[in-house]
Amino acid sequence: MKFTIKTIFLPCIALLFSCQQKNEAKKTAIAVSTPASIGTLQKKEAMKSTSNDDLALFNQLYPIDILQPESKNSFKKYGIEFSGICYACDLAEIKINKNHMHLVNVCDSNEIYQIKDFTYNVRDSSLTIKTKNHEFSFKKIEKEPIFELQIKGDSLLLKNKRIAKYYTQKSLIDQFEVHDCGDFQG
Repeated sequence: MKFTIKTIFLPCIALLFSCQQKNEAKKTAIAVSTPASIGTLQKKEAMKSTSNDDLALFNQLYPIDILQPESKNSFKKYGIEFSGICYACDLAEIKINKNHMHLVNVCDSNEIYQIKDFTYNVRDSSLTIKTKNHEFSFKKIEKEPIFELQIKGDSLLLKNKRIAKYYTQKSLIDQFEVHDCGDFQG
């Protein structure tokens, strides 16, 4: 009987020890793979936020014009173009995201020209958008986010969406010299 207990007891101990080693290996494998997974996820999130944020400076641009060229203060030098807002009402606001670029009439937000197929490159606070027939280059020209727009390629003939030479972020427009249209009946 002592012999049978040893025969049964020893394999059980060996099995128990074997299971314990396998569990330790699993714990080690989990501990090793978890930080790598977290690191990978963090890199993916960083890439996502970078790719979404790289156009943040350009996502909503409002047309402006030079009003006082001699001024050193950008908010006085540039301002709202009177004729494009009050008289002709034909200026285009530009809205950009990674999927499309919209040219929207400043007086009628339902009047939109959409560009879908393009590539873009953001570099040093400047943006270049390339389509099949055009290249739009927004170059930052002041300390504030004021951009000069240059278009290369075929001419754009858009009804009631005249593209200005200078743009700024729409959120800053209240800081610029604004000429009230008043009772102007253009």
